[in-house]
Amino acid sequence: MKQQLKIFIAIFLLLVVAMSCEKLIEPTPQFNPSNTTFTLTAPAATVSAPAADSLKPAITFTWNDANLPLGLAKTKYTLLFDKAGNNFLNPTRKEFTGVLSGALLGKEVNGIALKYGGNFTAPANLDVRIIASLENNNASVVSNTIKVAFTPYSDLEIKSSVATLTATGATADNVGINLTWTTAFSGYVGVKTYQLQYAKKETNFASPSVIDVTTLSKSFTVLELNKIALGYGASGATPAMIDFRIKATNESGTVLYSNTTTVSVTTYVEFNSIGVVGDATAGGWDTDTDMYRPDAANKPADWTVKLYLTGGKSAKFRADDKWVSNWGATAFPSGTAVLGSSANVAIGTSGYYSVDFNVATGAYSFTPITVPAVKELSLTGDAIGGWGVDTKLTQDLVNTKVYTGTVTLTLGSLKFRETGNWGTNWGGIGENNAPENFPTSFGRNGGGDIKILTAATYFVRIDIGTGEYFFGNTANSTPYTKLGIIGDATAGAWNTDTFLIQNPSNPYKWSGKVELTAKEAKFRANTDWGLSWGNASVFPSGIANTESNNNIKIASAGTYQITYNSATREFSFTK
Repeated sequence: MKQQLKIFIAIFLLLVVAMSCEKLIEPTPQFNPSNTTFTLTAPAATVSAPAADSLKPAITFTWNDANLPLGLAKTKYTLLFDKAGNNFLNPTRKEFTGVLSGALLGKEVNGIALKYGGNFTAPANLDVRIIASLENNNASVVSNTIKVAFTPYSDLEIKSSVATLTATGATADNVGINLTWTTAFSGYVGVKTYQLQYAKKETNFASPSVIDVTTLSKSFTVLELNKIALGYGASGATPAMIDFRIKATNESGTVLYSNTTTVSVTTYVEFNSIGVVGDATAGGWDTDTDMYRPDAANKPADWTVKLYLTGGKSAKFRADDKWVSNWGATAFPSGTAVLGSSANVAIGTSGYYSVDFNVATGAYSFTPITVPAVKELSLTGDAIGGWGVDTKLTQDLVNTKVYTGTVTLTLGSLKFRETGNWGTNWGGIGENNAPENFPTSFGRNGGGDIKILTAATYFVRIDIGTGEYFFGNTANSTPYTKLGIIGDATAGAWNTDTFLIQNPSNPYKWSGKVELTAKEAKFRANTDWGLSWGNASVFPSGIANTESNNNIKIASAGTYQITYNSATREFSFTK
């Protein structure tokens, strides 16, 4: 009985406390829901605004009073925008309080359109509705949904400093065009990236070249534009039309393209074969001594060569081993040669010269070379017995500046030197162990170490007058009397050789300009299939070998300047 009494007292006390708390808590206001039909309207189903009007109202939405209990002044209206059909899962919101209309500025329309996939050629189709609520978002009422199309304005524009350009070798290093463009996605807050695209006109940017850019401008040199135009198939002295545009991408993945600006580039002829010819040269007036470009990529107009010239006689420059394009002048040792001139450069005194010629400007110079007198010439280095240990070479009986020998070399480095004398030595034209120092180079007195990349027995030759040397195959140590190219890529197919021209200053070097189709070819000496070389793995340059049917695959039809060293088997095909 006592236990029951205790339980009754506890329940009574709890009831008293509960009744006391009810007197302290304010009751929650209870509002009747609005029975008003809540409707959103827009003045048009489509809207766009020019960039110039980005700070002006572009569209004004209206709605009726939802008649919420606290009145219009305390009613919040929230416009919602989302991609059509997305059921407002990712809406953009804009709030208004105490009003029955609300406007979007041009930049707001632009930003919303871009967010939901619109671009300046196609609108973003949107669902729009409005929610009326108290300031704490209670007692909300949702309107009808309307459809509006927002078209963003094109705020991305590219311009070129010039519309036409005539490229020349003399202006190759100058700025050819300067492209500038505006900032994209005005009003958009977030990361934006830009990409410059260019393509051949009327290809609709099907396969554009692209450059990622971080500024609002990009310049191209005349040389760069010339290369682009030539790459699009333009031949010398003919125009090529190049389209440029900007691609902008914002953080949400929206892409915007600018207008297209077109530049016409008239190319200059890039001769890929220049030689020195004349009775002052070893080849007389019939056979060129080929020049070469020390920096073909950046200075395609500059040519050079070292050779022996006879004083009291003459020389001039010509292209492609023909008289179609030749340059002459009278000044010596330097001057400006004129294309088509009948004048010849009279060589002052006999000796070795470094000859430089710019085919674009015509500027030339003949600089005498002092050739050291040596009693004997050797190879020395850790690739051949050790540094300071001399392996003597044999002096040529006819041209006493030429030395040859057959040597077995290990991996390592070496140089040429007068036997026992480090004061007179020849190395590569590059720095120590530079790749261009082996197996062929125009070396220089005191040049860099020559790194032997493959251990083998080599036939070695150096002309200390010109500095030219090579490490070749012992099987090819004797110069051939005839050498050509043969194959179904040539006019003679597999039956008739197209012969190349032997360099009068180096009997191992051959060259010629040949029309080829996109088939196969290989080199052949003395019209003998036992002396044929090819390489199916590399084009347009590489080293040929003797494997049967290992033909060179010509990538595309065209006229090629072909060079071949019969000792080293190095070859090149240049369009």
